[in-house]
Order: sequence, then C-alpha cells, then structure tokens
Amino acid sequence: MTTKPRILVTSAAGRTGAVAVLELLRKGFPVRAFVRRNDVRSEALRKAGAEIFVGDLFDLSDLRSALVDVQRAYYCPPVAPNLLHGMMLFALAAEEAKLEVVALMSGWNPHPAHPTIQTREHWIANNIYRWMPTVDVIYVNPGIFAFMYLFGLPAIVHFGMLVGPWGDGLNAPPSSEDIGSVAAEVLAQPSPHIGKCYRPTGPKLISPHDVADVLTDVVGPGRVHQDVSQGLRRVSRPSRWHIFVSSSRSFVVVRMRSERRPITFKRSAAGRRSLSRRLLDDTSPGLI
Repeated sequence: MTTKPRILVTSAAGRTGAVAVLELLRKGFPVRAFVRRNDVRSEALRKAGAEIFVGDLFDLSDLRSALVDVQRAYYCPPVAPNLLHGMMLFALAAEEAKLEVVALMSGWNPHPAHPTIQTREHWIANNIYRWMPTVDVIYVNPGIFAFMYLFGLPAIVHFGMLVGPWGDGLNAPPSSEDIGSVAAEVLAQPSPHIGKCYRPTGPKLISPHDVADVLTDVVGPGRVHQDVSQGLRRVSRPSRWHIFVSSSRSFVVVRMRSERRPITFKRSAAGRRSLSRRLLDDTSPGLI
C-alpha cells in the first residue's frame, strides 16, 4: 500500500488552516498541524487525527523541526509587522527540507507600488518563492475575506455603522471554509496546479453598502456603511479606537487617546453623525 505524503499546515488553529487540516485528514493524508499554543482549537484538531506541533513560525529551529518527514505544506503567514521575515524563513526551511510543494497564502492585490507595506511585502515574497530551486509553489490569493467585514462589530451593533476604507469598491468575499478547502485540494493533487494562482471568491460581487444591508437583516435595522477618509487611513492603526459600552441602552462611551476623558455618544442617527465627524477629524497618533 502506498503511503500518502505527510502535509504540514501552519496557522492550523486559524480560520483557513483548521479547515485545511480537517479536509486533508478526510482525504486520508497524515497531517502535522503547526499551532502557537495548546488550546481547545488544537485539541479539536488532535482528536480529529492531526499531529500537533507547538512552535513559533518566526523561529527557524521550530520550522526545521516541524518540517521533518514532511513532503508538502500549506503556509499561511500570520498577520505581523515582520511578515516578510517570516515568509523568507519558511522558504529557506522548505528548501532545506526538500519539500515537494508549498501552497502559499497571499492576497489578490500584492503590487510593488501598493500603499501598504504589508501588501508590498506579499508581492516581494510571491516573487522570491518562485526562485526556490527545488520546491514547487501554488498560490492561493483570495480577496477580502468575508469575516473581515465584522472586525468593526462593536460599531456595527451599537452605532449601526460599518466603518471601513472600502469606498464603493466591489468584492466577492470568500468564506474561510472555501479558502481552506482550496488549499487542501491543491495539496492533495498538486501536479496540475504547480505555479498557478487561485483566487477563491464568494458567489457575488457586493459593495460595502450591500454588506450593511445584510447586517441590517442579521443584527437589526438601520445599519449603514461609513467610509473612512484618506487622511484617517494614513494615520490609523488596527487598534486605533475602542468602544466601551455603558450599561445604558441609550449611550455608548468611546475613549480616544487625543482626549483626557471618554466621550459619550447617543445611540441615534445624530450620535452616529457625531461619532463619524469625531473619527474623521481626529489626527492624534492613535485611539485606545
């Protein structure tokens, strides 16, 4: 009986990684799941039949250990300031381990002139991975994940605002399940996919206004899309502002670094407009 190749899945407790692990196990492959720590998510993968490896994706010695007796890998780089560093470490470890193929998670928009450093680093990594002399690469390049629209869930729930820098842009948001399934499929039968790029998508192109309409059906009436200005995009950070919810059903409290005291906004159309103006006018280094 022919033994199937062992496959390493990184970020295995994450949204796409966990799906890839379970899909590959279902197909009969031995899977090693690289996780950051033991928790309920890794325990679920262990019970499903995966071998659990706990380590640091930015540690070359951990990567070398994780790739022992591995032939294929799904590399899903964690979102981090040193993203390019981590991607290069994995490429070095993959070549050293003489892998057959790597399915590389990237994105649909890497470009050398992209305004964000991380997206430019994806472009650099995508090109450098092509230089690996003996390891083949398959690119999984989805658009904006469906779950990313929910990163601002507190504002959606309490203010009725879907806040994001999307303008009127259209996206066909793929589910994490679909992305993970694509990664598993190309690793199960890699030969016809070598060197190709795949962009998993959802069934329909939608705008942020369409997303707000969907959230209206799910969360409640009155959800609207609030675009973020170019000025705020340049100075904002993911942790730029945080909402503290008061016990009152009529008010929400927001604490900003530029203010000594929290600011209270009514849960109303007027409150939403006031918060919008405050966010868009703010030029402080960050909000908490």
